[in-house]
Amino acid sequence: MALNQLPKYVYYLLIAQAFNLIAAVLSVTVSAIVGLKLAPTQALATVPYGLQFLAMLLTTFIFSFLMKRWGRHVVFQFGVLCLFAAGFLGYQALLKQDFWLLCLTHFSLGLFLSTASFYRFAASDRLSSELIPKATALVISGGVMAAVIAPVLAIQFQKVKGLPDFTAIYLIFCGLALLLSPILYIWHSKHKLQQTPQPKVESLNRVKMSKHLVVAAIISGAFAYYIMNVMMIMSSLHLKEHHSFHYASISIQLHVLAMFVPSFFVSKLIQLWGTHTIIYTGFILLMLSAFIPMMGQAGIFINVALIVLGVGWNFAYSGASTLLAGLEEQQKHRVQGINETVIALFATLGAFLPAPILTSLGWNNANLLALSLTFVVLLVLIGLSRRQHAQVSSM
Repeated sequence: MALNQLPKYVYYLLIAQAFNLIAAVLSVTVSAIVGLKLAPTQALATVPYGLQFLAMLLTTFIFSFLMKRWGRHVVFQFGVLCLFAAGFLGYQALLKQDFWLLCLTHFSLGLFLSTASFYRFAASDRLSSELIPKATALVISGGVMAAVIAPVLAIQFQKVKGLPDFTAIYLIFCGLALLLSPILYIWHSKHKLQQTPQPKVESLNRVKMSKHLVVAAIISGAFAYYIMNVMMIMSSLHLKEHHSFHYASISIQLHVLAMFVPSFFVSKLIQLWGTHTIIYTGFILLMLSAFIPMMGQAGIFINVALIVLGVGWNFAYSGASTLLAGLEEQQKHRVQGINETVIALFATLGAFLPAPILTSLGWNNANLLALSLTFVVLLVLIGLSRRQHAQVSSM
């Protein structure tokens, strides 16, 4: 294998990430609708989806610790079992019209998503620092496949003769699990075969990151997830109020594509410009995505803003992931676990806050708040970077 070429096992994680995001997008599509259908009161309709995020929040650090102890493959396969369980429980919940079984379904799905959030880090294990951005970006790009495939599956399996509406979509989770398990097994087998010659490369290229860089990476990834969730859901609510459901669905699909298409070239940009520049560019784009909707409420403004939002998220998230993927072995599992826990917390806030923010502040003020918060976080990141440079210069 050429030194500048990714090992073949990374491509199995690309497929695994696509399956992960197909499950996530399908969940977003059906959870609120099915929750509303089965919930005893309308106020409880989003509880299943909330429990999905709660499961991620509670377990990401635990799974990171278990990966250090037992290896990534064991934890990944446990996640696949949780995905299969989510499919079976969701199927039973709709057949029995049982809301609390639906809650257990999405909690189980959250356990799977928690383990799958480490696929992008697994892709860069034992790679030289030059290949880390390429591997990380490649795995994140699995979202492009999910953005194309998931909506088609949702439309095709929404109604299946002889089953309650949306039941077959939960069965798709079982199918994904049955396909994903052997893919992860093959990845693990091929990864083990290529482990032996790598330690020397790793020790030469990976260095211990300072706390300033670690904090900057965690803040960047977590806040990018928060602002993306808030802006996406606020835009979706606004579009559904002023436009047709079909128009709103296309807008969100364009946004999801914008989130992941840059992954095909962002690694080259990281090598050209540097990780910090990519993160800063991402935050400037996030600010721009909050400014554009204030120029007008026509659909074109929101569509452009959603596309810019997706690209900004990708730059900030890919840059942060690249920084953390380069951690030395002693730091890796602990810091990556903390990172995924913080991201889960911010993603949960981003899922619950858009409706009250939009209701209390209105459309323009909600966007102004998002722009202001993003600007403040950008200043914090620049400050942390300067402290790091000052610390290095004084040594």
